[in-house]
Amino acid sequence: MQKEKILSELYHGNINPVAKSVVQGSSYQKAMHKISTLEEKLMSQLDKEQQKLLQDFISVQGELNYISGEERFTDGFRMGAKLILEIFEKDGEQFKPIIG
Repeated sequence: MQKEKILSELYHGNINPVAKSVVQGSSYQKAMHKISTLEEKLMSQLDKEQQKLLQDFISVQGELNYISGEERFTDGFRMGAKLILEIFEKDGEQFKPIIG
């Protein structure tokens, strides 16, 4: 049964939606390259104190992105679960069940 397999894989830590490789040539990979290039250019124009400030900003922005990603993942998962539950609801049923 598929349900048992995915639960087992999740339990054993074999499923990690965050760990995903970036496809070469994708728009995501291109944007990553562009931001890296821009960061290098900007860093070369700043003194040490300004570089530290920029690094702190980038770090906190990364934390915010991580938190936001986790929230979107959780919300999406909950919405998917609610959709599945709604499939099995019998309230307001318009048609007779096919079986049962």
